Amino acid sequence: MKRSRLTFLLLVSLVPLGWAVAASAQSQQVPVTAIPGFYEGLDATQATLKRGESTFYQRCSFCHLPRIRKAATTPGPAPSLSGLLKGATPEREALAREYILKGSERMPGWQYSLKPAQIDELIAYMKTL
Repeated sequence: MKRSRLTFLLLVSLVPLGWAVAASAQSQQVPVTAIPGFYEGLDATQATLKRGESTFYQRCSFCHLPRIRKAATTPGPAPSLSGLLKGATPEREALAREYILKGSERMPGWQYSLKPAQIDELIAYMKTL
Protein backbone atom coordinates (compact mmCIF):
# COMPACT_ATOMS: atom_id res chain seq x y z
CA MET A 1 0.00 0.00 0.00
CA LYS A 2 2.75 2.47 0.96
CA ARG A 3 4.76 1.66 -2.16
CA SER A 4 1.84 2.27 -4.54
CA ARG A 5 1.06 5.54 -2.76
CA LEU A 6 4.69 6.64 -3.11
CA THR A 7 4.67 5.72 -6.80
CA PHE A 8 1.46 7.69 -7.31
CA LEU A 9 2.90 10.78 -5.59
CA LEU A 10 6.07 10.53 -7.64
CA LEU A 11 4.12 10.32 -10.91
CA VAL A 12 1.85 13.20 -9.95
CA SER A 13 4.84 15.39 -9.11
CA LEU A 14 6.59 14.63 -12.43
CA VAL A 15 3.66 15.47 -14.73
CA PRO A 16 3.98 19.27 -14.31
CA LEU A 17 7.70 18.97 -15.04
CA GLY A 18 6.88 17.27 -18.35
CA TRP A 19 4.47 20.06 -19.24
CA ALA A 20 7.12 22.69 -18.47
CA VAL A 21 9.68 20.96 -20.70
CA ALA A 22 7.15 20.68 -23.55
CA ALA A 23 6.13 24.34 -23.18
CA SER A 24 9.77 25.42 -23.15
CA ALA A 25 10.46 23.54 -26.38
CA GLN A 26 7.44 25.13 -28.03
CA SER A 27 8.39 28.65 -26.91
CA GLN A 28 11.75 28.39 -28.72
CA GLN A 29 10.07 28.07 -32.13
CA VAL A 30 9.14 31.07 -34.25
CA PRO A 31 5.34 31.32 -34.02
CA VAL A 32 3.41 30.30 -37.09
CA THR A 33 0.47 32.13 -38.53
CA ALA A 34 -3.06 31.07 -37.70
CA ILE A 35 -3.60 30.22 -41.38
CA PRO A 36 -1.72 27.04 -42.34
CA GLY A 37 0.37 27.42 -45.47
CA PHE A 38 0.23 31.23 -45.42
CA TYR A 39 3.96 31.61 -46.09
CA GLU A 40 4.22 28.78 -48.62
CA GLY A 41 5.09 29.94 -52.10
CA LEU A 42 6.97 32.98 -50.80
CA ASP A 43 10.72 33.24 -51.03
CA ALA A 44 12.66 33.65 -47.79
CA THR A 45 12.82 37.45 -48.03
CA GLN A 46 9.09 37.84 -48.64
CA ALA A 47 8.23 35.44 -45.80
CA THR A 48 10.57 37.35 -43.47
CA LEU A 49 8.89 40.65 -44.35
CA LYS A 50 5.40 39.17 -43.86
CA ARG A 51 6.34 37.80 -40.43
CA GLY A 52 7.92 41.16 -39.52
CA GLU A 53 4.79 42.97 -40.66
CA SER A 54 2.67 40.64 -38.54
CA THR A 55 4.82 41.34 -35.48
CA PHE A 56 4.64 45.08 -36.19
CA TYR A 57 0.84 45.07 -36.35
CA GLN A 58 0.57 42.91 -33.23
CA ARG A 59 3.08 44.72 -31.02
CA CYS A 60 3.86 48.18 -32.43
CA SER A 61 0.88 49.48 -34.37
CA PHE A 62 -1.19 50.45 -31.36
CA CYS A 63 1.20 53.30 -30.58
CA HIS A 64 3.11 53.86 -33.82
CA LEU A 65 0.34 54.06 -36.42
CA PRO A 66 -1.79 57.20 -36.85
CA ARG A 67 -5.25 57.22 -35.35
CA ILE A 68 -8.51 57.99 -37.05
CA ARG A 69 -9.65 60.73 -34.74
CA LYS A 70 -11.94 63.68 -34.47
CA ALA A 71 -10.73 67.23 -34.78
CA ALA A 72 -9.15 68.74 -31.65
CA THR A 73 -8.25 65.38 -30.08
CA THR A 74 -4.81 64.29 -28.95
CA PRO A 75 -2.48 62.58 -31.43
CA GLY A 76 -1.22 59.01 -31.05
CA PRO A 77 1.14 58.33 -28.15
CA ALA A 78 4.25 57.54 -30.22
CA PRO A 79 5.93 58.91 -33.35
CA SER A 80 5.49 57.34 -36.75
CA LEU A 81 8.24 54.89 -37.70
CA SER A 82 7.88 55.60 -41.40
CA GLY A 83 11.31 56.14 -42.99
CA LEU A 84 13.16 55.58 -39.71
CA LEU A 85 15.26 52.66 -40.97
CA LYS A 86 15.05 53.18 -44.73
CA GLY A 87 18.63 52.87 -45.99
CA ALA A 88 19.91 52.46 -42.41
CA THR A 89 23.50 51.56 -41.64
CA PRO A 90 24.24 48.44 -39.58
CA GLU A 91 25.03 50.70 -36.60
CA ARG A 92 21.63 52.37 -36.83
CA GLU A 93 19.95 48.95 -37.08
CA ALA A 94 21.85 47.84 -33.96
CA LEU A 95 20.62 50.95 -32.11
CA ALA A 96 17.04 50.25 -33.19
CA ARG A 97 17.39 46.61 -32.10
CA GLU A 98 18.67 47.67 -28.68
CA TYR A 99 15.85 50.20 -28.31
CA ILE A 100 13.24 47.55 -29.21
CA LEU A 101 14.74 45.12 -26.72
CA LYS A 102 15.25 47.48 -23.78
CA GLY A 103 12.52 50.07 -24.41
CA SER A 104 12.43 53.44 -22.68
CA GLU A 105 10.38 55.32 -20.12
CA ARG A 106 7.51 55.60 -22.58
CA MET A 107 7.95 52.36 -24.54
CA PRO A 108 7.97 48.79 -23.23
CA GLY A 109 10.98 46.64 -23.91
CA TRP A 110 10.29 43.46 -25.83
CA GLN A 111 13.35 41.41 -24.81
CA TYR A 112 11.25 38.89 -22.87
CA SER A 113 8.42 38.67 -25.41
CA LEU A 114 10.12 38.58 -28.79
CA LYS A 115 12.74 36.12 -29.93
CA PRO A 116 15.88 37.30 -31.78
CA ALA A 117 14.48 35.98 -35.08
CA GLN A 118 11.30 38.01 -34.56
CA ILE A 119 13.35 41.15 -33.87
CA ASP A 120 15.32 40.57 -37.09
CA GLU A 121 12.08 40.16 -39.04
CA LEU A 122 10.62 43.28 -37.43
CA ILE A 123 13.67 45.34 -38.36
CA ALA A 124 13.56 43.97 -41.92
CA TYR A 125 9.93 45.12 -42.16
CA MET A 126 10.66 48.52 -40.60
CA LYS A 127 13.25 49.10 -43.35
CA THR A 128 10.37 48.99 -45.86
CA LEU A 129 8.26 51.64 -44.09
